[in-house]
Amino acid sequence: MRRIFQVLALTAATALLGQPAAAAETTLRITLQLPLKAHLGQNLLVFKEEVEKTSNGEIEVQIYDSAQLYKDKEVPQAVGSGAIEMGVASITRFAGTIPAVDIFYVPFMFDREELVRKAVAPGSQVRGPIDEAVLGTGSRVLWWQAYGGAIMLSKGKEGLHTPEAIKGKKVRVFGKTLGKFIEALGGAPTLISGSEQFLAYQRGTVDAGMTGVSGVKSRKLWQVMDAVTVTNHADIEFLVLVNERFWQGLPEKHRELIAA
Repeated sequence: MRRIFQVLALTAATALLGQPAAAAETTLRITLQLPLKAHLGQNLLVFKEEVEKTSNGEIEVQIYDSAQLYKDKEVPQAVGSGAIEMGVASITRFAGTIPAVDIFYVPFMFDREELVRKAVAPGSQVRGPIDEAVLGTGSRVLWWQAYGGAIMLSKGKEGLHTPEAIKGKKVRVFGKTLGKFIEALGGAPTLISGSEQFLAYQRGTVDAGMTGVSGVKSRKLWQVMDAVTVTNHADIEFLVLVNERFWQGLPEKHRELIAA
């Protein structure tokens, strides 16, 4: 009899080991235009770890970096329509529907950290109305992600130290307001997405460009451009978005831990 019990116990244990782990109740896909090694990507990895841990595996987070699924300009529509649950987009990608977001690209409006922090604080007179307007597009803002002040990249060792240095140059920009700024300086603005910067510089599509300082390393822009000029003429912010219909369909306990 004892032998029979041992065999039955071994059989039951083997069967349990052979079963696949229980599938997560919810899959949260996130699209990101930057590589995972960028600080935005690193933050998402921490988010993934914490959400999966605190939900006890009920939520699985999948990160699609380097614009695998959507380019930056496509993210607001993709998240707002529910084509994907979450996404990270540069705030300027909402300029077409929410012109007020370009306040961050008015030249030298936010050229000091204390001004930026005050503007992007939850519920501030700047951020509050923007978050509400984004909600009207079908996406909820979970948090704002700083990318830093804008810098200028150029060929040669001289850099771009005076307004006159822009004159006659083709310059990569990431918003219409910044395009007007370059035009006012006598340059020719070219709107190029972040993920296409490297090739644009490598091929000589533009002579110079503006980006965030962290992008120089994460996108390896130092390989194709020679000089960095720190100007802080604009503040670059990214929004971490979740589809509102998807959000409202989540259990309250899941919403709480995702927003924590």
